[in-house]
Amino acid sequence: MYDIHIVLGHAPGSLAALGKLLGRNGVGLEGGGVFSTPEGGHAHFLVEDGEKALQVLADAGFNVKNVCRPLIRKLPQKRPGELGDIAEAIAQSGIRILVQYSDHSNRLILLTEDDVRAGEVTRQWEITAE
Repeated sequence: MYDIHIVLGHAPGSLAALGKLLGRNGVGLEGGGVFSTPEGGHAHFLVEDGEKALQVLADAGFNVKNVCRPLIRKLPQKRPGELGDIAEAIAQSGIRILVQYSDHSNRLILLTEDDVRAGEVTRQWEITAE
């Protein structure tokens, strides 16, 4: 899985255009979200084929900022505060979380300053079987 970061314009329909374009080209969105800033809407979406998503969006003129493999973890979801636990484990290692969202399987999708070290300190939340 890949996280793709796109900056959308503020015009109505930007997200619709992105979603329809990817859909027409067989690229499904497995999770993600859009957050508005003065610069534009920052969209982070989880896709299976990062290279294809990048190519389709770039060819259509979308402002693709990055495509990368995110850190994916699963919380047991047995009690409130589990997100705080994993975020604290990462923070105690001096690593900032840059992006966090969930996918359609209720897994945490994380982009950090150092995904290798963040992966090491979050092993207890590692996905062992799908």
